[in-house]
Amino acid sequence: MSALMKAVFFALLLLSECCVLGGFEDYARYTVADETRASGGIRITYLGVNGYQFEAGGHALLVDPYFSRIGLCAIAFNQRVEPDDFRLRQGLAQVRRRVDAVLVTHAHIDHLLDVPPIMRRTGARLIAGPTAVNQARSLGIPAAQCRPVRDGDVRRIGPWTIRALAAEHDRLLGAVPVPGSRAEPGAPPRKPNDWVLGEPLAFLIEAAGQRIYVDSGGLPGTLPPEMKVDLAILGVALPDARRRFAPAARWLQPRFILPSHQDDFFQPLDRGFIFGKLTNFPEVLRTWERERLPGKLILLDYFRPWTLR
Repeated sequence: MSALMKAVFFALLLLSECCVLGGFEDYARYTVADETRASGGIRITYLGVNGYQFEAGGHALLVDPYFSRIGLCAIAFNQRVEPDDFRLRQGLAQVRRRVDAVLVTHAHIDHLLDVPPIMRRTGARLIAGPTAVNQARSLGIPAAQCRPVRDGDVRRIGPWTIRALAAEHDRLLGAVPVPGSRAEPGAPPRKPNDWVLGEPLAFLIEAAGQRIYVDSGGLPGTLPPEMKVDLAILGVALPDARRRFAPAARWLQPRFILPSHQDDFFQPLDRGFIFGKLTNFPEVLRTWERERLPGKLILLDYFRPWTLR
């Protein structure tokens, strides 16, 4: 167990003892959901962590789906892990049976672990950086089902136009967690530290007349391209990403802005949304209000769809 992981583990244990972190109860005015199934636009379902399903014109696209929710001790002590089939079936019951593609922002365990079994069950293709593709291939996913991308690459699938954009991962206690890359598939990953970061990406997704930007966080000095989008999904799990939140929002000029990667991803989904111990939504909210950022700030709860129109 690395010194970094030990420090994180004991910090989280301390926070667990000191804090009782709730869900969205105090922020109901920001939470959106369709009262009835809407037509047109892009229907968005939050899957937990940084996971989303987008639906348009009878097609579906997934981003960073992760249902297994491996426990803190297994992660901290780098124990052997594998997807949880029961939790996978629970999660997949909330998404379409056929999916055009899965987009993966980077190759860490909470973004990629469940992707290979989800691809097998939905027929989805993988759009991700080379390391994430090689991790998936090492787990038996055929090369023909994968579309490796780098900054600036564009893929068109069904109604979706998907542009890959370079990104960075935020730091934890001064260092990027589990760095590294894979140039070849090699041996399959077995322990959390085998799921190395790879090449972080953000994505610009266009369909049904709407534009969505999605990332999983980043460093304060690394911003998306200047452009106008309808929805900006910005990861805010760690302090680096929260410092980046305001400049990224100004750069993107969204109609709606959705802070992401805020839940406690060590807890199973059936416990309901619980803010992560290192997240700080009140800080995000204060930043949005104080700096009068563009866009309406929204929250999504697990499996409660909302349509962007």
